[in-house]
Amino acid sequence: MRFDLSRRFHTDSSTADIMKFLESSFRRMSESVYYDNRILSVESVNATFGSINRQDRTLIEAKQKDNDTLLIAYVSYKPSGWFWIFFVCGLFTTIGWLIPIVFYFYQKSVVKDGIEEVFNRTENEFRENKASSKEEKTVLTDDISVQLERLAALKDKGILSEEEFASQKAKILENM
Repeated sequence: MRFDLSRRFHTDSSTADIMKFLESSFRRMSESVYYDNRILSVESVNATFGSINRQDRTLIEAKQKDNDTLLIAYVSYKPSGWFWIFFVCGLFTTIGWLIPIVFYFYQKSVVKDGIEEVFNRTENEFRENKASSKEEKTVLTDDISVQLERLAALKDKGILSEEEFASQKAKILENM
């Protein structure tokens, strides 16, 4: 059984940086990770006791176009030898043969969820940097506009002269 997962997001980061982040993330949740500077190969995503019923291998690539990055995961998912042993042994019972099948399909969702979790973290990591800098600029701009409004109010009330107003305004704008 094969299935694909993909994620597209806007970023200024290089595919090399994104792939390094993906590699480190998958190392925490997989038995085997290999990166050859183009394709990331991952085996046994989120392995648990029930995962002896499955063999999974995921190939991940990142493609960049303009400022968008497309992550694609090609997942090869198949029953393991243990699956067939449990299945054949279960055939001689009433419903025992169902147990390995249930584990097999449950583990497929575990693999899919693990890959999507890493894709989410990657998107958040590389989008967050851009978003936080935009937020900082917005806060800074709002702060400056508030300061300029206060200065203008002081000038309108006659507390500041035209020269003092111009001097203070130049200082605020210089600190941008």
